[in-house]
Amino acid sequence: MQRAIAAKNLKEGQKGLLIAAFLKLLGPVFLILPGIIAFNLLGDKLNPINAYSAFVNHVLPTPLVGFLAAVLFGAILSSFNSGLNSTVTLLMLNVYKPYMKPNMKDPILIRHGKVFGTIIALFSMLMASLIDLMPQGFFQYLQMVNGFYNVPIFTILIVGYSTKRVQAIAAKVSLGVFITVYAITQLFWDTGLHYLHILAILFVVCIILILVIGKIKPCDTDFVLEDKKAVELTPWKLLYPVGFAAIALMIIVYSIFSSAGIAN
Repeated sequence: MQRAIAAKNLKEGQKGLLIAAFLKLLGPVFLILPGIIAFNLLGDKLNPINAYSAFVNHVLPTPLVGFLAAVLFGAILSSFNSGLNSTVTLLMLNVYKPYMKPNMKDPILIRHGKVFGTIIALFSMLMASLIDLMPQGFFQYLQMVNGFYNVPIFTILIVGYSTKRVQAIAAKVSLGVFITVYAITQLFWDTGLHYLHILAILFVVCIILILVIGKIKPCDTDFVLEDKKAVELTPWKLLYPVGFAAIALMIIVYSIFSSAGIAN
């Protein structure tokens, strides 16, 4: 998202997001297929946490193992840096400066952001040692934790793009309800439902909640996005055809790997 916002114009930002969408469709190839191959190649007694490393050692010659390790290390650093930068940016610009130090100069703000980023990085390294203690595997745990922010934010974005009179308080209430209920069901109360089902239920419930609050207390006038003429906002002419193609491919990939496809 940060890279898309930093694009030189709207058209280039849309192209970048669509390229990322198509690359995202390759996820099953490098997330699911290696596990399936390792299961059939090495047996079902293999620890899932060690499956990928055992699979790599089994099929790759020794020189390429080091090369793959370097590639993975670079990808991990890139993802970690993106997450760290996003966290620091949100805290400094949306919390620290507006509510604590509104008159702070940018150089000082950057210095404080570096300190906070260092603390987060050290905390992350300490938490990494606990990965082996996750019985469901790190990937499943990561997706469960991601549900605390990606689905509620997506919910707010959908309503924000489709309505013009819903006030910000509705989004804030929805965000609080979503995170609170999801945290209770994942950390304290075993409902017997998979976390993805809970996310789907909360997604629908929070959309309804936002719309109800917007109906009870709407804005006086329609929201109009101010164009500050900072960048060219002409959309890409192939946005919708390529976007619908990405959605269609996503449905096809999901169908292939679902119980209606090869999983059957």
